[in-house]
Formats: sequence, C-alpha cells, structure tokens
Amino acid sequence: MLSNIIQLVVVLIVFVLILVATYFTTKWVGKSGAIQSHAKNISVIETFRIATNKYIQIVKIGTGYYAIGISKDDVSFLTELSEDQLDLSGADNSAGTLSFKEVIGRLKKDKNNN
Repeated sequence: MLSNIIQLVVVLIVFVLILVATYFTTKWVGKSGAIQSHAKNISVIETFRIATNKYIQIVKIGTGYYAIGISKDDVSFLTELSEDQLDLSGADNSAGTLSFKEVIGRLKKDKNNN
C-alpha cells in the first residue's frame, strides 16, 4: 500500500516537472522566433476572410502595397494598391504583435458585446 502511494507521488512529481519544462520550452521558442521568420521587406497589413479557406490579404512588399487572393491551393495577384487608397492607421497594431492575454481579452469583450 505504501509502495503504491510512493509510486503515485513520484509519477505526479515527474508529470508536473514535464509540464513545467514544456511551458518554459514553449515560451522560449515563442520568444526566440524559431517558428516565425522575421522578414524585413514583407509584411501582411490586413487579412479579410471571404469564405471558408478563402482570404484577401493586403501585403507590403518593399515599398509597394498589393492585394492578393489566397485559397487552399492557390495564391493569386489581384491588384497593386497605392498608399492613399489604404487606411494604415491601425496597421502597426496587428494581431501578430499582441500578447495572448490581449487577444483573449478582445475575444471576451467581443463576445460580451454580442
């Protein structure tokens, strides 16, 4: 009986240690940018979903702005855009720079408003 309790406690301790190691590893990978590449000349300005697996994106490549259509199997060039055609007031506050806590807070706020 005592042996079983000791085994259970040891298994629980190992499980908690694995969870802690996973948490810190995930935080480290997220901060190091190992998953996301940091492009200096390409950025997504805005994404709009038009149907399931179909999006329109405004991207900035170099100094030019372009509208592209994205589907499951294809990316299509739509048109080149001039800067005066765009409202870039919120472009610097994209979802990619928000913390997870901020995103969840916005989702909760939107849900409460509906």
